[in-house]
Amino acid sequence: MRYLPRVLALAAALSLAPVVAHAQQAQHAKGLGDWSVVGAEINTGKPFQDVQAGWPNVNFGYTFNLSKTSDIGIRFGMLYGVEGTTSTQFGLGLWAPIRFQMIHGEKFNLIFHVDPGVRIYFSGSNCVAGTNFCYNTSNTLFAFTFPVGVVGGFPVAHNLEIGGGLDLNLALNVTDPVNFVIGPWAGPYVEYHFDDPNIAIGLNTRFGVMIPTAKNSSAAFAFMVQAFAGYRLF
Repeated sequence: MRYLPRVLALAAALSLAPVVAHAQQAQHAKGLGDWSVVGAEINTGKPFQDVQAGWPNVNFGYTFNLSKTSDIGIRFGMLYGVEGTTSTQFGLGLWAPIRFQMIHGEKFNLIFHVDPGVRIYFSGSNCVAGTNFCYNTSNTLFAFTFPVGVVGGFPVAHNLEIGGGLDLNLALNVTDPVNFVIGPWAGPYVEYHFDDPNIAIGLNTRFGVMIPTAKNSSAAFAFMVQAFAGYRLF
């Protein structure tokens, strides 16, 4: 009977071993887990806030979960470049990114997103670089924007994901001159998370063209390069 406690302790340890091993494996699993700022994982937990800075703006966001496969954010941007172009002009933007998880696996993640919003650019001298298309600088420019796209990411290590995005920027400028703008672009990103505190850092890029449909206008090079940092709340 004196061996019974030892036998019971050994049995308990053996039964718990798979649980401990699984927990350790999950703790060191590849990828970003259950949230990302620009990567291919939606936020399925507590909200997070982030800031993204570079060309063509500095913007601030707050993102929270909608369901097991979707999240939504609200973003405010201070614009110093006309988005989708290489031209400079001061403005403000407000948009609401909605992301949908299409694939979530150990080797590849994929999300679809749509980012409806509005932009306002204040009057000032401005022409689209590389074209003969100039905005009417006597009036404020107001636009509705509705970009759509996909982001695919590869979990390469614990808390690290690299991947790329393919987007179609769509905007309707409703002030003179009325102009519908189409902007296909693509580019890579990298995102890394710290465990404690829950901080994300990385770089997001896109490169492509801006295609205005207004009269006497032509396509021009467009790009976006932004460093970012995010913080998981609570």
